[in-house]
Amino acid sequence: MTEREAILAFMMGERMKAALIVATQMVMVIDGLGEHERSGANKVFSAFLRTLYQDIGLANKVSPQEEWAEIRRELDGGLVMVDSNVSNGSMENISRAISHATTISSRAMTFLKEEGLL
Repeated sequence: MTEREAILAFMMGERMKAALIVATQMVMVIDGLGEHERSGANKVFSAFLRTLYQDIGLANKVSPQEEWAEIRRELDGGLVMVDSNVSNGSMENISRAISHATTISSRAMTFLKEEGLL
């Protein structure tokens, strides 16, 4: 890993982690909605997850990490649940995706500390 890749990995990992935490909050909000409101909320949530999915492509280009593919797999599973109108079923996938994003950030931070940049 180069210094540039580590900086970008840390930035993108933290960005993805924050967005995924927002996604968990969205799941809880959707779960509390009435049946007639859930359909629209699921569409918005699906669009949000698809945006994150696209961001992973960028993240992998600027700082290749195997965990980006793992996050994509988890989002695939979460999207299946959301598109089936069972948003709360995506919570496990999102939690695992957060763990992978944390791994990316942690690895990059360790590298940057060893290089004396943090």
